[in-house]
Amino acid sequence: MTKRLLMSLAILLVTVTACGGGGNTANNQPVESQANPIEWDRNPKTVVFQADVTGGNEDPFYAFSDVAPCTIYGDNHIVWTNELAANDVQVLEDRLSDEQVRQFVRYAALTKQIYKYTAKADTIPLSETKPVVETLTLFVNSVNHKTDAFGGWDYEYYLDLLTNCQQISSAPVLFAPTGAWITARAVDYNSDSPRQPWDAKANNLSLKDLAASGQAKWITDRNVGVFWTLLTTTPKNIQFMENDLNYNVAIQVPTITRDSPAAP
Repeated sequence: MTKRLLMSLAILLVTVTACGGGGNTANNQPVESQANPIEWDRNPKTVVFQADVTGGNEDPFYAFSDVAPCTIYGDNHIVWTNELAANDVQVLEDRLSDEQVRQFVRYAALTKQIYKYTAKADTIPLSETKPVVETLTLFVNSVNHKTDAFGGWDYEYYLDLLTNCQQISSAPVLFAPTGAWITARAVDYNSDSPRQPWDAKANNLSLKDLAASGQAKWITDRNVGVFWTLLTTTPKNIQFMENDLNYNVAIQVPTITRDSPAAP
């Protein structure tokens, strides 16, 4: 990048602040200039950018297994989804270069002017049906900026940023977890739910005991792949039948699914 272009970025972004975010840079510094390049928290748990969808009346239990449409973490780990069909989702990942991350930040900040938009979903009166809200987060140079669909942009704006994020990777791979938190709950039979027989002894995991514990269990055996495949290729309300009782199962994978606990 030339010195002239860097100076242009500095001028364009000199007034950027976290209007709707979690803080401001010192002295309203720009996102990028020669003296203040784009930087981010390198913690692998830190969300540098995320395009997500929240709200609606989805059962919170099913939401445990959700993967945000695109997330870039502090260690340049990028995770995104590819919806092949209804209830059939691929989860992909890659490791980006610093320059790939910076190019995306410039796109979000300069081309899409993300700092112009705020987060206003919390200012909307509540209703019986919770609205589904697209959200965007950008956390660089100590500014954690958040905006949502009520902040002044339309769906095309969100889609542009999401698509750009999902297309950064040059060598995507299909994600396959080796460890996960598993949660189960007992449910009444639902004729509208898909059903899957579950043999506690053969699988070395009792859903009855897991549900009774009320706690998530960390597993690293073949059941990780079994649950991951089922919960990304079938409806999340799938019922597992164990000894004539029915259970829902949720899976959480650190830095993959939304709000997952860290690995033990």
